[in-house]
Amino acid sequence: MITSYGKARQRERAESVFEKMTVEMKYTPSFITFESMITMYGFCDCMSNAREIFDSMVGSGKEIRVSTLNAMLSVYCMNKLHSEAQLLLENVGGLGVRPDSSTYKLLYKAYTKANQKELVERLLKRMERDGVVPNKKFFLDALGSSKSSAEGSESNRRSTNSQNATKSLKTAASPYFSKLASSPRKAIHPRKEDKKEIEDIDIVV
Repeated sequence: MITSYGKARQRERAESVFEKMTVEMKYTPSFITFESMITMYGFCDCMSNAREIFDSMVGSGKEIRVSTLNAMLSVYCMNKLHSEAQLLLENVGGLGVRPDSSTYKLLYKAYTKANQKELVERLLKRMERDGVVPNKKFFLDALGSSKSSAEGSESNRRSTNSQNATKSLKTAASPYFSKLASSPRKAIHPRKEDKKEIEDIDIVV
């Protein structure tokens, strides 16, 4: 419900629900509740509020989940603060949480959709350093994201935008396609619920 109010940009109603849950009903918020609040504030363009909740979760001393990190990163990208998202990713080591395939995928799609070539390259270097080699499905999904972005532009600019986004993506990604055939890989057996996301990357060991 909180997230739904956020999508409708009804911040006060969302905050009212949260207050009723925590004050009147004496409900102890779970990480899911806090993630919903982060996302809600993102939809309502209240980045400082979203980051305040995220920082309070980090400062609580409790384990930070990947889904919480992804929520904050997604909110940054939602508000076109891609550099802030990348900065958070690069400083994630001190938070006690390790990005997974869903983290890289959401950032890759957001950066390519916004045609942020420099950030795409920085992200790929980070993935390489972490021993993560994206496979073809990973890149094809990103290309689809770029295409969708181009379709939303003016008709006389649609073709140019799509070609530029695709060209930038292929330039940044080309070194990684060659690694798919040469990098040694170890078979992994993911949990059923994680299988779909792990299919988008190859782990180099």
